[in-house]
Amino acid sequence: MLNKLRPLIARYINLILQKIDVNPNIITLIGLVLSFFAVLLSVMKFVSMVPLLIVFSSIADVLDGAVARAKNRVTPWGSILDSFCDRIEEFNYLLSLIILGVKPLLAYFAMFISFLISYLRTLGEKRGIRVEGIGILERGERVILVFISALAIAFSEDYGISIANIIMLLIILLGIVTIIQRLYHIFKELRNL
Repeated sequence: MLNKLRPLIARYINLILQKIDVNPNIITLIGLVLSFFAVLLSVMKFVSMVPLLIVFSSIADVLDGAVARAKNRVTPWGSILDSFCDRIEEFNYLLSLIILGVKPLLAYFAMFISFLISYLRTLGEKRGIRVEGIGILERGERVILVFISALAIAFSEDYGISIANIIMLLIILLGIVTIIQRLYHIFKELRNL
């Protein structure tokens, strides 16, 4: 759903980056490092910093692809690195929430569902089927829900953890819907080949 904003983001990135030469893979790695800092600060109980690190890490994830397209630096390696780092970042975000008090089983299932959603995209694209934009809960939406969870915990640990647990359930349920949507889409497209 949020992928529909990419053309708008790309337009602004093009304006900003006309005079700056940045390697998109460096931006990808910065996002990855920030996600590890989210885990570290969760362990250190700097609760208010965790949502900020999730946001900055996520911004890096949006920027790397936009920069690659704007600078005509889209490469197979960059795509693989980005996807690989995305999975680690998503794991780190959810691990941060577990450390902050979210029920581990809920976070585990949210993580499992998230990985299945991404895996279906990979399987579809491997067979030439465009899966991006299919489903109610893509990565952008999942990250926003995780950010809201971290923010709720930062504002009030007791109530925030309860809210975060509910959001984990929401990720699981909407994720299952997304998996069904993607499976159906892939099935339909394969029949048309």
